[in-house]
Amino acid sequence: MHRNHVYVFDVLRADAARLDDLDVVRGALTGLVADAGLHAVGAEAVHRFAPQGLSLAILLAESHVAVHTWPEHGAAYVTLTSCRRPDDGFVERTRAALATALAGTVVVREVPPA
Repeated sequence: MHRNHVYVFDVLRADAARLDDLDVVRGALTGLVADAGLHAVGAEAVHRFAPQGLSLAILLAESHVAVHTWPEHGAAYVTLTSCRRPDDGFVERTRAALATALAGTVVVREVPPA
């Protein structure tokens, strides 16, 4: 039986313009995927909300990563689900990278398996 590893990165007090910039958000997610040694497969799914905000999901060979942004609240929610556990430094590196990319504070939770 495979054990899923689920990480939630809550982004708070972030820059609204960055949270609404698809290139910035995409770059943050693709950086996360590369740093974790995961493998994107197929096309990404993107949805833009009016007047602002976006959702972006990337399908991975190991599962998926997704982000939902609320620029008007300076918030985003990034989730990574993977059947492979990233290395020990991954969580802190990702927290710091998301905080820099989105100019906010990031709180991390690892969700225990069901």
